[in-house]
Amino acid sequence: MRGSKLISILNSAFFFAALAVLLFATVLSPKQSFSEDENRYLAELPRLSTSGWFSGNVSAGLSDYCREHFALRNRWISLRTELELLSGHNEVNGIYISNGSLFEASEPYDYGRIDRSIAAINSFDEATGGKLSVLIAPTSAQIYADRLPSYSPDVEQRKMINYVYDSLNEGIGKINVYDPLFRARDDYIYYRTDHHWTTYGAYIAYTECMRRYGYDPVTVDRIDVEHASHSFLGTYYSAVLSDAAEPDTVDFYTSGGAGVTSVKITSADGSVAERDGVIFREYLEKKDKYLCFLGPNVPLEEIETESGGGSILIIKDSYANCFVPFLTKHFGRIAVVDLRYMARLSDYADPDEFDRILLLYNASTFAEDVNIAKLAAEK
Repeated sequence: MRGSKLISILNSAFFFAALAVLLFATVLSPKQSFSEDENRYLAELPRLSTSGWFSGNVSAGLSDYCREHFALRNRWISLRTELELLSGHNEVNGIYISNGSLFEASEPYDYGRIDRSIAAINSFDEATGGKLSVLIAPTSAQIYADRLPSYSPDVEQRKMINYVYDSLNEGIGKINVYDPLFRARDDYIYYRTDHHWTTYGAYIAYTECMRRYGYDPVTVDRIDVEHASHSFLGTYYSAVLSDAAEPDTVDFYTSGGAGVTSVKITSADGSVAERDGVIFREYLEKKDKYLCFLGPNVPLEEIETESGGGSILIIKDSYANCFVPFLTKHFGRIAVVDLRYMARLSDYADPDEFDRILLLYNASTFAEDVNIAKLAAEK
């Protein structure tokens, strides 16, 4: 009896000692504002104030700060993932782990929000003279829906894409990339650890888009493929920190023909930078290697080429970033805009100055986006 009591006391003492060590390690360890592993900014220490204290904002902020700066936090996240897998659960932090790949869990769509985006696109089309096309790309969760656990919610991206296309003005070009991507599903068209398509996935979409535009896409035999990195760990990996999926390969596609003569980048603060190409190789040394394609998201990038072709305005999410370089062989002027970083499109680009306009989003982002509604103001 006495021995059992002693063991209980020792266990309690060990637990509280370990907790104290972790607490002191958390307080004394250097703090990071950005987590490379999770690819996001961490919570900041809240500012103390009387109103904040009584409203609960300070205590909530302190809780978030302590949770996100806890000592050995990344190891705890990785350990939690491994324990979930050992217990037979394949879903962690909204990410499914299946057959060596990671997939994002599907959420029910808010069709009210989608309808507002559709109305804005139709209004924008009417204001810009009927030169708009829309390309909504499925994510890997839709193309590989059969690889998801039986208990996972149904992925309804194809149904949603069809709903959007059926609701758009008749004159808007609806570019179907679901079917060609599905036919290529045995190829490397999506990253295993990230939410983007690969360069080859973007190439398939590019060929479909060019055919709809009446252009001859650059054929595979004219493309040189550079395997620039074999160590890309993307956004899905950042959510689970698991080695269940092997690192991805980042490919650069280059081909003969017209080259890029200038790239002008306008940031949200109004500053302007210039480059001589659309591939940002310095990001091969960073965690988020997808930034090699056009760099970080900004309100506007303007690309000039030697092609002598027409002009195109791309309204996009980040799926367009590895798609746009293919367009440099066909268009002399390309403007790429991200509605998240502006109040009005016309503050950065005049749609009337372009021969074509392409709205390109992945299905998941399109369904959740509230910024597409800004297009309704362009009249």
